[in-house]
Amino acid sequence: MNPEKENRSGGKHLAKKEDQGRHPPRQAKKPLTSRQKVLRVVYLIVVFLAALVVVVFAVSRFLFVKPEIPVRTDPQPEESNTVTPSTESPEITGDEAPDLAAAGRKEDYYTFLLVGRDTGGGGNTDTIMVVSYDVKNQELNAMSIPRDTIVNKSWDIKKINSVYNYAGGGDKGMAALMDTVSDTIGFAPDFHIVVEWEAVGKLATAIGGVDFEVPVNMNYDDPTQDLHIHINKGFQHLDGEQVMQVLRFRKNNNGAPGIYNQGDIGRIQVQQDLLMAIAEKLLQPSVVSHIPDLVDIFMENVETDLTIPNLLWLAKSAIQGGLRTDSVNFVTMPANYNGYFWSYSIGRNESYVFPYANDIVELVNQDFNPYLTDVTRANLDIVYKKSDGSIAATGSAIRDSRANPAYYASLRPAVSESPTETETPAETASPGESPLPGASGAPTETAPPTETSPSTGTPPPAGTESPGESGAPEESTPPAETQAPESGAPSEAPAPSQSPVETPSSGEAQSPGDIGIPVFTPPLIAETPAI
Repeated sequence: MNPEKENRSGGKHLAKKEDQGRHPPRQAKKPLTSRQKVLRVVYLIVVFLAALVVVVFAVSRFLFVKPEIPVRTDPQPEESNTVTPSTESPEITGDEAPDLAAAGRKEDYYTFLLVGRDTGGGGNTDTIMVVSYDVKNQELNAMSIPRDTIVNKSWDIKKINSVYNYAGGGDKGMAALMDTVSDTIGFAPDFHIVVEWEAVGKLATAIGGVDFEVPVNMNYDDPTQDLHIHINKGFQHLDGEQVMQVLRFRKNNNGAPGIYNQGDIGRIQVQQDLLMAIAEKLLQPSVVSHIPDLVDIFMENVETDLTIPNLLWLAKSAIQGGLRTDSVNFVTMPANYNGYFWSYSIGRNESYVFPYANDIVELVNQDFNPYLTDVTRANLDIVYKKSDGSIAATGSAIRDSRANPAYYASLRPAVSESPTETETPAETASPGESPLPGASGAPTETAPPTETSPSTGTPPPAGTESPGESGAPEESTPPAETQAPESGAPSEAPAPSQSPVETPSSGEAQSPGDIGIPVFTPPLIAETPAI
């Protein structure tokens, strides 16, 4: 074997491998044309936007959360452990309350209980509104429930604005108020929103004030609350502080009520008009720059069971859905705003708003009912006046056992016994004649007047509103002996306080200390005794 040959072949093999390991020279890249550069930029922008949409969509699922309707299973809050409920029977309508929840709900239809609480006025819920928002049809309706609305409660002053504080405020107070509103309109709203009144003024300040037509001259001073209201009548620009003055105004220093001479109805109308003016400005595009300030105001002054994502979803639905101010409607609960009923704790008539059950049912089914079946009178528990002036309720017995007996007692004049004369004037006796009983010369006391209603300070026996107005059936007058306590027995209610005071002359008369409340008697109409 030739070694040179072997070495020669081996060298070729190695050379071949070396040649295989070498790379061909790279060709220089051609520069991009202007069109290719533009296309590349467009491509990058499209990719970025697609990624941004994905991120926004993912975040929106957490930021914008559709409210979930709560299922209310909480028991009715207790009012008192010491008050015995009345044994009176409720109104019998023959109707059975429909199960609203079982019938199903309207799609994307939400209801809210909006409460305005004035910390400067003791924390009472003086502004109560039921709000419905129909997302599908972009309609928003709000119904004001007057603060003096009479409700079926076990305490004496049965006004709806006292319910929240009486139950202790907080969650318990809201549960009690929600239950009371349910009795009034036939269903419990889905969510609640409690707003401190001060927040409205801060809100108006944040958006730069609001233009508003002030209906009357407002001049009122209350140093105890550091409240001073001085605003002239007419169209003007109101700042946040002036907005609060208009909302709180009730009467002038001279006692003139202005447009509020129909109870609370005029004040409610002004509040609704002012809130509408604020809402119109909030829906303007320029408000976007104030969103951070509005969020701070909301967090500091609003309590609600809605989450921030829920509120953002509702706001987005209103903005994107095109909610317009002409689709926002304010109404006031149908009622008799000039009603009254006897108060046994203060001894006089107290003004009340008596709801009209039939009208409420019609209004609720038209603009507020979130269910697929109609609300009926059987779903309500409305307090109304009977034909004799006492009160009853459409859905249950009156819970205050003292209310009607005290009212009946206020109608009867108190009876005072005449003084007993022990001596008979000598000149009036004839010689040899035996005086007959009752024929002595003692002054003759006439019987007390037979009227059943004092002339001052008490309501007449007949109701102030007809059953047709209040939606209640007419009822016969109950017998006085079964409803009113006997005059000789201790009474749990006082006689009218507006009649002149007369000291009882008999030791048998009941003293004020026996019942803890002053007893008053009307003046007796007596003839002048013959001499």
